[in-house]
Amino acid sequence: MTVYQRIAEFNKVITKATYVAFDIGGFTLDYLLIRGGRPDLGVCDSQGTGGSFEKGVIKLYNDVASRINSEKDILLDDTDIDRIIRGERTDYDGEVLRIVGDMTRTFVDDILGTLRERGLDLKTSCVVFIGGGAMLLKKYLESSDKIGRSIFVEDICANAKGYGLLYQIQRKGR
Repeated sequence: MTVYQRIAEFNKVITKATYVAFDIGGFTLDYLLIRGGRPDLGVCDSQGTGGSFEKGVIKLYNDVASRINSEKDILLDDTDIDRIIRGERTDYDGEVLRIVGDMTRTFVDDILGTLRERGLDLKTSCVVFIGGGAMLLKKYLESSDKIGRSIFVEDICANAKGYGLLYQIQRKGR
């Protein structure tokens, strides 16, 4: 909702009528299919802790921290992992950086593979990524060969703002 004009314009340019919006958060991965500018509520899901589709970045943090602790006897916290994923300067050796990078790439591939299994064609749709997790994983998502065109909504509060806009529209329609 917060970038609707941008998406609508993009739609006209590439003559595609299907978008898939993903909000990657700490605990959840939420998605919604948008056809011809309208949400298709038959193709949406919100999965979080305890769900069959637990794909938030906290799962990645936990898996990375556990493996690095097990293999290297190093205690990484979420901030360390964020810095490594973003490619920022750290004091960790190349092997730690490689493991975190490989695990992040696998995590992203797993998310995209699961979505494909759910019937979402990410190569022919315009994929809109929302949320702090999407921003964290941006370089991995952009380099994936499983995605065609994509847009990243940089505002990590966009999902909440979008719901606010939808609420206002609904109230006016009463």
